[in-house]
Amino acid sequence: MSDENKKIARKFMEEGWNKGRMEVIDEVMSTACRFHDPVFPSLTAGVENFKEHIRTCRSAFPDLKFTIEDMIAERNEVVLHWMARGTHRGMFLGMPATEKNAAVSGTTICRIDKGKIAEQWVDWNLLTLMEQLGLATASPPHMASQPHTAKLQR
Repeated sequence: MSDENKKIARKFMEEGWNKGRMEVIDEVMSTACRFHDPVFPSLTAGVENFKEHIRTCRSAFPDLKFTIEDMIAERNEVVLHWMARGTHRGMFLGMPATEKNAAVSGTTICRIDKGKIAEQWVDWNLLTLMEQLGLATASPPHMASQPHTAKLQR
């Protein structure tokens, strides 16, 4: 079962995300699949919503490519550690195109039920992307090491 689930998850990433083949999304994803990604809290359940999400991301990063760095399968879940690379050529999360390249790592957990992805949890760092695109900067190192000493008001 674990090997079959890995094949489903790999096909989802390589064919769906990397090649934009929407018919593959129908093959590997449940029609009522649920999504959990703090960067996209308004992404609602359903395969059609996810296909639109892929189209939107690939429109912003037409050369978007996910590389699976590691894959672990246990019971009905597959954990993918990935690296995404692309050139920012269109609107993304309200950010106009910068024409800059970026690379971001992340993790996706796919829960598979009856041979299809039924639920996904995704974790990646939006700030890392924004820094590479020149749209944000991290706190200076001396600031990041300072303890937070804000007083609570009662």
